[in-house]
Amino acid sequence: MPRRDILLIAHDSQLAEPLHAALEDAGYHVRAAASVMSGLTLAWEALPSVVLVERELPDGSGRDVVTRLRGRSAVPILVLTARAVVEETVELLALGADDVLVKPVAVPEVVARIGVHVRRPHHLHDERLVHRGLVIWPHRHLVTVHGEVLALTETERVILVALLRRQGHILSRTDLAHAVWGGHEMPTYSNVLDVHLNNLRAKLTAVNLPGMIRTVRHVGYVIRRESEDHLG
Repeated sequence: MPRRDILLIAHDSQLAEPLHAALEDAGYHVRAAASVMSGLTLAWEALPSVVLVERELPDGSGRDVVTRLRGRSAVPILVLTARAVVEETVELLALGADDVLVKPVAVPEVVARIGVHVRRPHHLHDERLVHRGLVIWPHRHLVTVHGEVLALTETERVILVALLRRQGHILSRTDLAHAVWGGHEMPTYSNVLDVHLNNLRAKLTAVNLPGMIRTVRHVGYVIRRESEDHLG
C-alpha cells in the first residue's frame, strides 16, 4: 500500500484547517507547519509521501520550500498560490514543483490531486529500464547516468518511465498526462506538461543525452530504441 503521509505547509488558517480535516477524513496522516523553516524541519525529520505548500508564507515563500526540498529529494510537491499568472506557474514548475493549484480552489480537488501522486504505481521490485547509459529503477525512484545519480522531480521521472517502458512507440500528450495525473484531467494551464518535458530534456542534455526524447509533430513524443538511433 502506498505511504499516506502528507506534509501541509500553510499559514492561511481558513485554507489549512479544512484541508487538514479533509485529508485526515480521506485516510491520510497529516503533519502541519505554518512557515518555511518549520515545514523544512518536519520534512527533514521524516520525508513525507507528498508535500502541499502555500506560496505565501510569513518567513519566506513556497518557492523556498520547493528549491530546498528539490535539492535533496524527488518527493512530489504541490503548490497553492493566489496568483493566477501563467509566468508564476511556469516558474514554480521550473523550480521543481509537480503541480500548481490557484486559490480559491475546492478542497476536494486538492485532495484528489494529492491522491494522484500517492497512488502512482510501484511496479515489480526487479524492474530496471535502460537506455544509452541511463538506468531507472522505478520502484526505488532512482535514475542514474553512467553510474551517477540524475536528480529528477517525481513528475519528470514518471514521464521518463512512461516513455522508456514504451521505447519505439509514440505516446500522445494524453498518454503522458494520464501517466502523470492518472484519471484526472490535465491541469487547466495547458503548458504544464510542456514545462515538465522541457525541464526533463534540459537535464538529459546536461548529461550528454540530447535528443533522447523526440517530438513527433502533431502526434506526440517517443524515445527510440537504441537500435533505431542511427535513423536520425
